[in-house]
Amino acid sequence: MADQVTEKPAAEQLDVGQLKTMLNLPEAATDVELITALVQLIAQLQQKYDALLADAVELEDRVANRDVQDFEDLITPESRDFWKEQLLRNREGSINILLGLRAAKLAEQPEPVVEPEPEKAPRTTFRNRLINPVRTMSDLAEDAPAASTIRAVKIRNRAQEIRFREKVPYALAFARAEKEIE
Repeated sequence: MADQVTEKPAAEQLDVGQLKTMLNLPEAATDVELITALVQLIAQLQQKYDALLADAVELEDRVANRDVQDFEDLITPESRDFWKEQLLRNREGSINILLGLRAAKLAEQPEPVVEPEPEKAPRTTFRNRLINPVRTMSDLAEDAPAASTIRAVKIRNRAQEIRFREKVPYALAFARAEKEIE
């Protein structure tokens, strides 16, 4: 067997001129200036990455805290840290477990007995008394209405007449009709 030398593919050639243009360096920039610009670029990217990572961690923490609050009825203060950690590791699975626990807890509770409201006796109002006046036997035996009823009808009719003719409120027309009929 002959020795076979496996050749490695040539590494991609780096176009230094194009790199200098991307970094806004002059064509005459030295290798040290190029490396310095690349190090600065890497440092800036690292700062942006660190800021984004901190924001992501903060958002995850907020979401976990909100989820813990949503399940306050199931999570005790002692188990709060455990559930927060579980929500950070596997949010979907933890929420499914908590929803299952909530459903099981609700299934255990007996349904509340709804008692019917006691019937309320109707209130006797001023109107009810006027609609159904108490009549004595002598009132029922009389064919003609009592004098007070006749007077009341006259006052009412005159008040209506004053109201429509002079365009005044009914209360004022009634007061004037009452004075006239006296």
